This record gives sequence, structure tokens and C-alpha cells, in this order.
Amino acid sequence: MAHHAGGLRVPPAAAVTAVVVVGDATLDVSVSPVRGMSTGADVPAAITMRPGGQGANVAVRLARQGVGVTLVCALGQDPAAEMIRQALGADGVSLAALPVEATGVIVVIGGADGERSMLSHRAALPAAAADAAAGLAAGWLVISGYVLLQPDAMDLAARLAALPVRRVLLGCAVADDSLAAWASAVRRLEPDLVIANREEADRAQLQGIGEMLTITDAASAEVQIGDARAAAATTPGPAAVDTTGAGDAFAAGLLAGLLDAAWPPDEAQLQTALEAGVALASAVARIRGAQARVPGERAATLPA
Repeated sequence: MAHHAGGLRVPPAAAVTAVVVVGDATLDVSVSPVRGMSTGADVPAAITMRPGGQGANVAVRLARQGVGVTLVCALGQDPAAEMIRQALGADGVSLAALPVEATGVIVVIGGADGERSMLSHRAALPAAAADAAAGLAAGWLVISGYVLLQPDAMDLAARLAALPVRRVLLGCAVADDSLAAWASAVRRLEPDLVIANREEADRAQLQGIGEMLTITDAASAEVQIGDARAAAATTPGPAAVDTTGAGDAFAAGLLAGLLDAAWPPDEAQLQTALEAGVALASAVARIRGAQARVPGERAATLPA
């Protein structure tokens, strides 16, 4: 088995990039207080630092299912970026990293029920992201919804919309004062497929955009492409402990199941892909860490 000089396994080079993901790669600082917080108090907590970001999370989960994937993201020249590069490389994700002043950092504060609150410093993706995506051979382009929150989102959306690929938009958390601009950028992107939770879809009125709209909530998921429809319930098992990255895992599981299907897929193919997405999301919600490995995910290795 080949090894990176730093001791990490070297991922196999994908012959063809099947999916290009345009999105964020961040350092996630996860905080799990032992009790409720209050002003002026010093509360003990478990604190960890791991790679995260919606774009990176989806790319990692796709790569672990054997999909050739390249992530177009923004990274600085700092320790956070080095940690992210090593982790993504070890999982077989190719990187098209555009330089920025500082790598994005997200502070994730967990609650007892597995839900969380986030404080974020996101690095804006340079306009060259569209050029980078255009230069990669891929049939699918997955765009993180967070990319459409940056100041030049309309221009970036227009440039991505011009690419001759199937475009998939991932929903995201959007503040009320940014919702109208975000929804306009979504429409300018003209996505073929939209994957969003129920609240995201309702607030931004995403129904009717693109061929597919997937709606998820804590208990179930529904999807429609053309005349084909499918529904699945959350996989039974232990209670969720950390929902960070679960929605991203759902998107990756669903997309991996659709890549080799006829287009549009029939109901049986759609149902199988949906169930794979729900199962992966359920497994991720039951562990801590947006990119922590779950049973069944393969490691990236080179032939001897």
C-alpha cells in the first residue's frame, strides 16, 4: 500500500471526475457543553477540531462510495488549510483550491438532542471558481447553497448556469435578511435538481425549481423527478447525537445512487437511491463529526 510522506494513505487517482462540487471547506470547531450555558459562566465542554463545510462534507461522502470527485473551494495558507488538505486527500477527494486570505472556520455548539447552533466565518469563493469548474471533466456539478450567500452570488450563479452539466443545488441555513437575495441567486443558477430540507424549501419557495426537489425532515424524505416519486422514513436505531453533516451525507448517498441510473430514473432506481441517502444520513447523525467515518464507508487505498 502506498503512503503519503506524512503517513496518510494516498488515494487512487480517479480516471474521470464524475462529480465536481463547488462549495466550502472549513475547519469545524465542535463544542459540546456538559450543561446549559449562561452569561459569565465557565462551563466544561468537549471541544474538537475537524474538517467540515457543506462542500467538503458532500465530496468526502461521495469519494468514500467510490465516486471520482473534485472539490472547488477556497483555502488560505494556514494550519486549518493544511489539516483540510490532508484529510480530503486521504479520502480520495481531488482539490481545486483557490487562494484566499484565511480558511473558513465554523464553531458548532451542540445540544443534548443532537441539534446544534453555528457561528461561522466563511471564506468567499473567488469568481475564478466557475472557470475552475468549467475546466474539469464531469457530468454533475453540485453547488453548496452557502456559495450563493456571498456578495457576488448572482454573477457566480450565472457563470455556473452556463456550464453544460447537470446542476444540483444543496439547500442551506439562510438568515431572514438574506433570503430574498439567496432565492434570486438560486433561480439565476437554474439548477436541474434541488436537495433541501422542508424549512429551507418552504422559506425560499423552492418548489417547482428544476426537475427534482427533495424534501427532508427529521423523520422522512420525499423526492420527485418527473413522474417518478419516492419516499422513505429515517432508518431505525439509536437517537441522534450530532446532526452536523447529516444533510450533506443524505445528499451524497442520494446522488451516488443516481449517477449510474438512466435519466430520468425510474421509480425503483429513485427509491433505491433515496433509501441509501436516508440510511447514510441516519448513520452520520449517530456519530460525532461531520466527516467521521461510518460503517460501510470504504477507505481510499492504492493497489499494491
